[in-house]
Amino acid sequence: MIRAGILLVLTLLLVPPAARAADERELYARHCVVCHGVAGRGDGPAAGLLWPRPRDFTTGRYKLRSTEAGTLPSASDVARTISRGLPGTSMAGYRELLSSDDIARVARFVLALAPAGARAGRVIALPPAPDDTPGARRRGAAAYTRLGCPTCHGAEGRPGPWRPEREGPGGPTPPADLSAPWTFRGGDEPAAVAMRILTGLDGSAMPGYAAVMDPREAWEIAYHVRALGRAPAWLEADPEKVTAVGVAADPLERGRYLVNAMLCALCHTPISPRDGAYDTRFFLAGGMRVSAYPWGVWYSRNLTPDPETGLGRWSEEEISRAVTRGVARDGHRLDPMAMPWPWFSQLAPGDARAVAAYLKALPPIANAVPEPTRAGPAEAVGGKLMVLLGAEASVDFWGGNAALDPALRDSVPAPPGRRALAASIGYAMLALGVAGLALAVRGRRGRWLVLSAALGLLAGWAVLAMWPPLALMSPEATTKWLLLRAPGPPDALGGRERALVERGRYVATIAPCGLCHTPAGAFIGFYSGRTLAGGMEARWRVYGRAVSSNLTPHRDGIAPMGDDTLLRAMRSGIGSDGRAMHWQAMPWDIGSRWSEEDRRALLAYLRALPPVAGKVAAPRSPGPDDPPADAFYWGDAARR
Repeated sequence: MIRAGILLVLTLLLVPPAARAADERELYARHCVVCHGVAGRGDGPAAGLLWPRPRDFTTGRYKLRSTEAGTLPSASDVARTISRGLPGTSMAGYRELLSSDDIARVARFVLALAPAGARAGRVIALPPAPDDTPGARRRGAAAYTRLGCPTCHGAEGRPGPWRPEREGPGGPTPPADLSAPWTFRGGDEPAAVAMRILTGLDGSAMPGYAAVMDPREAWEIAYHVRALGRAPAWLEADPEKVTAVGVAADPLERGRYLVNAMLCALCHTPISPRDGAYDTRFFLAGGMRVSAYPWGVWYSRNLTPDPETGLGRWSEEEISRAVTRGVARDGHRLDPMAMPWPWFSQLAPGDARAVAAYLKALPPIANAVPEPTRAGPAEAVGGKLMVLLGAEASVDFWGGNAALDPALRDSVPAPPGRRALAASIGYAMLALGVAGLALAVRGRRGRWLVLSAALGLLAGWAVLAMWPPLALMSPEATTKWLLLRAPGPPDALGGRERALVERGRYVATIAPCGLCHTPAGAFIGFYSGRTLAGGMEARWRVYGRAVSSNLTPHRDGIAPMGDDTLLRAMRSGIGSDGRAMHWQAMPWDIGSRWSEEDRRALLAYLRALPPVAGKVAAPRSPGPDDPPADAFYWGDAARR
């Protein structure tokens, strides 16, 4: 021990302070900047749609402390949070990713970002835990009522419907649901709950009670709170409760949850072309250009209730019909390439109405989104023929707001040189068909052969011009063709296990996970035999190249991964190898809003899928040949 102490002292003396600080900065930059920002203000590039918002370290206000209200936490408090993470948020636990020394370094760096006037607080010591007896719980229940806890948390620990001052990203969080202890940020152990009662949660409506109660009483309230907890869906024995628990009954609250669970903001909120950060001033107000050459160019619609540019004049029934059937208010069909309504067609009727109710409750934002643009018929035909013969094709999501940026309007983005070549091929194909007809009419020898060839060319031209024939198909037929229903639970599965898997299937469908994790062909739709087996490649100069993961329980997929690793990837964007995933390639920032019960149900569904082989390549850093838009390519890039 003495020798180790001497070595530590020598190390601290020999390593310059600047080098130690740089090491701390490097750790912070690698693991924290994406959410908390370079200066620690909670404004990192991924912070826009995270909820709750990342902590602003420059205020010096912390919720989880062992110190008095209004003071800084101890370094060990911060290190404990970094190590364990914050349940119910995107903040992962880093105890499996960083050493205890590195965690301590990051904690010191974070604390140093507090303002100069912030003061260290006296640590509040908990007395030894009293016995958890019926009498202690009765006294805790009486104190719970006397202190006014039911005002926010409800008499049974379930708060009422949440009504923020303004709907949208950011803002305050609702009172904790004490019946769901797995969501407690600081942990659900009685000691952790008692400490929260004494210290309060700075920056929230929860005060500290250390000055007005005996610490032993905090233990008794903690025991009462523990008694309020219910079984989570993944442990519930009753199949009906497995499906229903944790699902908000209030339509507005349910709609708020669903709009995020369905990832609506992923396309309907503009992003920065530099780093993919969301422009939350236009939350759900549309304006993103979505192109799929040579099929067309669309602009995500304004979903806010602005009467001139949004859904202000739409009824809730009309919104529900557009979301679930792809039929707009004026009767025109919504193209599934731009709006994945076939997945949303699986919404329960009550959920579809809840989505509409929430969209109508948003603050109206004026954002005049352009109308869709199409390539000319000959160019479209030639371009589709090139794709049919092997040319790359993708669906591209562009940074910026087309309602504000003229450069994003009235143009058809395409790979260099592709448009002229496509138009030439289209016109040539049409000219040959017409010329063949003329020769067949005038000629005698080989007349029927020439006529057949000409008619074949013209028929092919017509088919390519109208493909895919969605205008001729009902919404039900379109859904059946494109969705190609993902596999359901195995027949042998029953009871609570089946109910949990079905709940997960519902989440996976409306999310919609299969849109990226099921490979697809540009002309034939999704490969139903490879449902959720990954293989779609995404490229963008912001994050480089990545292939969607195989989510089936194959050794090439999730079979070797533990549940905690997969849950961490869903809510925090940290892969099994510890790498950070960009939120525009894997939208973990919005997925962080899924409830833990839905996440675990989704995981149960993935574990129940039939395993499909398919190993995907490791992601690649940005290169000079990566496209200027977030592009998702047709085809299967997995090795099968």
